[in-house]
Amino acid sequence: IEHILTDLIFMDRGRIVLQCTMDEYESRYAELQVKPENLAAAQALRPMQERQILGRTTLIFDGVDRTRLSQLGDVRTPGIADLFVAIVGNGHSAKGATS
Repeated sequence: IEHILTDLIFMDRGRIVLQCTMDEYESRYAELQVKPENLAAAQALRPMQERQILGRTTLIFDGVDRTRLSQLGDVRTPGIADLFVAIVGNGHSAKGATS
């Protein structure tokens, strides 16, 4: 469904916590499957979320340069559901969110 969306809005308890276009979403957020030897360097970049998947650490970042992240592992755009959990599930308030 992501390919037909034009905008993305997340709400938490009746409050908008993220509002952006899909272009902004794709350029702003990155998911990194970090190589084990680069975990400390990736954590120093302050990810929004960190989780273990099949023995590998996956981190989600907001506004971190993808070129910089690609030096630490495999980079892609996070799925909408994963970003929702990173923002709402962890109690993060996304930068640029409206009140």
